[in-house]
Formats: sequence, structure tokens, C-alpha cells
Amino acid sequence: MKMAWCGVIWLAGVLAVGAEGTSSPMRVTGEVSDLLSSGRECLMNGKMTEAQALFEKACSLEPTNNEAAFGLSAAYLELKKFEQALPLLEKLNQEVPDSPMVKNNLAWALLKIKDSTPANAARAVKLARGALLDVPSDYSIWSTLGEAYYATGQSEKGLSAAQSGLRLSLLAGVTNSPCRELVARCRKAAGAASLEKDDLRP
Repeated sequence: MKMAWCGVIWLAGVLAVGAEGTSSPMRVTGEVSDLLSSGRECLMNGKMTEAQALFEKACSLEPTNNEAAFGLSAAYLELKKFEQALPLLEKLNQEVPDSPMVKNNLAWALLKIKDSTPANAARAVKLARGALLDVPSDYSIWSTLGEAYYATGQSEKGLSAAQSGLRLSLLAGVTNSPCRELVARCRKAAGAASLEKDDLRP
């Protein structure tokens, strides 16, 4: 499974779950099924503009299809259309609250939207921590948590999360993990915070 720089997680079929967390029948026409399949393939191959178009069409044909909505939100995140991804992810979080993929991607969108607030960052921490309870071995969720801690000014916790993500990504054979840059950024911020504390000592 290809993991994108922004922490987007994709797992086919994971959202065919009802609001109460139980499996529910989902009407998927042949055309929508083909669109979903092609959209997933585009996501995995980095063809985000094509993926967006395919998932938008699937959503127009079946507005209640959660997999189509999730795919579209993933394409939006990759294309840095965070404001467009956010309402889709908020709705999905209401309908499938136990999905770690939705939690992670919602946390990322909250961190990356224009004029993100401290409240967004605090909520992102909570969402990413919740996602990690379900998938503790996923380095992209650790990356999201590290970014959320960094955004809330908790650079030492951000550094710890980023280091965990970096270790897991290296174990997975990923050498270009976003955690590497995050480690450097959090380490610098934690060092600066430590110097400030020293300056305040009598």
C-alpha cells in the first residue's frame, strides 16, 4: 500500500460499515463499482486529478456511498484542497466513527486548512491518538500525531511521535518518510523551548 506524504490512508472497502459500526448493505451499481475501482487505482498510482474526477462522478451517482466520499476526500487531501476535503471527512466521521483512516485524515485536514485554529490542532491530537489505538503500527498516523503535537506547541511530544513514525517507516522500507523532516523540525523547536526555559532561570 502506497502511503502519501500527507498521511492519507487508503484501504478498499473499509468504509462499508453502518453508523452503529455493523455491516450494512450498500447499493453499488456496476458503473459505480467500476468508478471506485478505477479511482482506487489512480490514488495508488499518484494520479490524483484523475482520481478526483472518478470519485466525484461516483458521488454524484450514489451520494450516500461512503467509499466514494472517502476516496474523493483522499484525492482532495493529496491535491491540497483541504477545505473541500474537510466537510466530507466530518460527515464520514459521523457515519463511521470507528474508522482510524477517517480519524487520521480528518486530523490532517484540520491541521492543514487555511487559518487553522488552536482548537483544530487540539482536536487533531485527539483524533490521531484515537486512530493510533486501532493501528499503532502505522507510521503515517504517528506523523499526523507528531504534526498535531507540533501545532499545539508540544514539540517534545511531537518529536517522540515523529521518531516513532520514522522508526516504523524505516522498518517498512520507506526511506522518504515525512517523519524525517518532522523529527528535525520538532527537535529544533524542543531545543529552542529548552533554551527559553534556561533563560528564565535566576
